[in-house]
Amino acid sequence: MPSNFIKNTSKLLVGNTIGQIIGIIAIPIITRLYSVEAYGEFSSLLAISLILATLSTLSLHLAILIPKSEDEAIKIFRLSLSLTYVFCLFISIALYFFNEDVVSLLKIKSNPLIVYSIPLLVLLQSIYVTITYLGVRVKVFGKVSTSKVVEGISDRGIAILSGFSGYAFVGNLILARVIASVFAIFYLLPTLKRYQGQKNTTISNGFIVTKYKRYLQYNTPSMLLINSMLQLPVIIVAAYFSSVAAGLFAIANRLVNIPVTALGSAISKTFMQKISEDKANDDIDKIKKNTNVFFTVLFAFLLIPFSVLSVVGDSLFVIVLGDKWGDAGVLASFLSYFAMSTLLVQAFGGLFDVMNKQHTRLIFHVGNFFVRIGTLLLCIYLDYDLAKTVLIYAIASTFMNVVAMGLLLRCVQQVQSLLSVLTINIMPLILFHVVAAIVISSFDSILLTYSLIAVLAISWFLIIGGFKKLKLFRK
Repeated sequence: MPSNFIKNTSKLLVGNTIGQIIGIIAIPIITRLYSVEAYGEFSSLLAISLILATLSTLSLHLAILIPKSEDEAIKIFRLSLSLTYVFCLFISIALYFFNEDVVSLLKIKSNPLIVYSIPLLVLLQSIYVTITYLGVRVKVFGKVSTSKVVEGISDRGIAILSGFSGYAFVGNLILARVIASVFAIFYLLPTLKRYQGQKNTTISNGFIVTKYKRYLQYNTPSMLLINSMLQLPVIIVAAYFSSVAAGLFAIANRLVNIPVTALGSAISKTFMQKISEDKANDDIDKIKKNTNVFFTVLFAFLLIPFSVLSVVGDSLFVIVLGDKWGDAGVLASFLSYFAMSTLLVQAFGGLFDVMNKQHTRLIFHVGNFFVRIGTLLLCIYLDYDLAKTVLIYAIASTFMNVVAMGLLLRCVQQVQSLLSVLTINIMPLILFHVVAAIVISSFDSILLTYSLIAVLAISWFLIIGGFKKLKLFRK
């Protein structure tokens, strides 16, 4: 794996990791300051805004990395922002007429005007993501990375200060999110200085739309389906169970996906940039080799920590977040392998774009959407409780992620890599769960139980040759 790829990934990873560490430190404080219901309402509003943000640029911002011409890239950037402004105006108008319906759907018991935060959250999220892609293009990886730290500190810091001041309401969680996004955007604005004074390009919007119509035709619906699958469960849980249930599910999903947020974004952006360069040089063999090595190593490294989470999640949440969040720990245990497989799919998702397989991705995500959301709705129809619903949903979603990974690797004729890692790791995985179950049932001491499971995990890492795999990755 080229040293530049590792270096650039590391820069993005450091910022994402620090941002997630800040989140991990802050969450136990926030969960003690804010009620489960308040967190549930906030999560529902945020989920809607993240789904809508997918539509704001029609996925055109993804194309910023593709063209060789700087004029063409900045034209894509400006058109993406223009689409965002128009879309957010449309959302605001729609909310004016359907305010009561949204409040009723989400079971919001606080101020009904809080739903008007949705277009603002969409606007800021879209602007920030668009600027980060421009930052990746000009290779200011350090600045993009630091912006995540700025966002994380601002968001959690304001939420905590508001809570300690006696204003532990859902509105303050939203305000913290808004201010944090503004700070992150302003921090990245110097990235645009290199384009100041640049003459207006002769490239028309029509040319951009025509040239990158595949992004509009395939990426937009694909990204909409992806984000809907990520965010709709929170909305559905809030609508069919309660805001409290939504809060439990949201915190479980958020914490178990911390590695996904930290690793997935950093890896996917730099991996896509690297394979885009290799594709431009028509070096397909290099793409195949790097994909095979990277997937094999990444799978082995992720399987162990997520397996540990699957067996200690319930007790860990009580210790870290407090007694009122104990049920969220059970849900987190169910969601662990789903989160791991999501990280893998996100990390290698750029293969669909670089290898021009957007049509394949769209077809898959249509089926994926119906399987995952259909499973969730079926469980609700059968009147299952929250825990059983989340367990079945997680199993179905993990299976679909495995299918997605197979399709991604198929783009570069490396499906055997997936079959190989599944075959090699299945027995160690089963053995780990059997021994972990014996340990948990045999000892009452949490400290002793955790210590033994940690030793078990380290032994697993050594048995599979973890250090050799690390050396292989560095090469």
